[in-house]
Amino acid sequence: MTTALLTEFDQLVDREWQRLASPGTWWSGVQRVAIADEARRASRHLDTAGVLSDPATEAARRVAVEAASIRAVDLERWADGGLDGFAYVELVGIVSRLTAIDVASFGLGIDERPLPDPLPGEPTRDKPADAEVTTGWVPTVGPANAPACMSAVPPEVDAMFDVHGVLYLSLEQMGDLDIERDGIHRTQMELAAGRTSWLNECFY
Repeated sequence: MTTALLTEFDQLVDREWQRLASPGTWWSGVQRVAIADEARRASRHLDTAGVLSDPATEAARRVAVEAASIRAVDLERWADGGLDGFAYVELVGIVSRLTAIDVASFGLGIDERPLPDPLPGEPTRDKPADAEVTTGWVPTVGPANAPACMSAVPPEVDAMFDVHGVLYLSLEQMGDLDIERDGIHRTQMELAAGRTSWLNECFY
């Protein structure tokens, strides 16, 4: 990987760590960092830190290491325990981006960055008026599909595509079937992505 791409990755982690430490839409900075900590603990087979509620703890750990096992009944059970669909969407965003960055760090031979210290403040609790459960298990704006998976929590959409653009391709670049990044052709990218998705039991 070129120095420029390593710098781009490092800058991405800076942005993501700032987002992680800051109050979000449904979680405070303390809770967001605690969600990330539970995800890392799960990947290392460590016990829970006991900071979050039981539903949030279980959700963070399962999204991190066994997302393919999650079913609608789990979301219903977590909601009964106080973890509603909007907060769950934000939790998924936190864990999925952390996992993507940690795995990329491993592949690049870079040590995982320690989690940031949380910043003070309260979540905004902003809710899109047109977000609702339609064809999926969580609220979305419009039909549920991969690009809309975080649409009920707009800041998570922006964060998702920020990571997506650095670790894969931007939405604009995805329209170019002959694009190359650091000497890797689009077809090679898709082969690696398809194999990784199969190994991770990705539904999509």
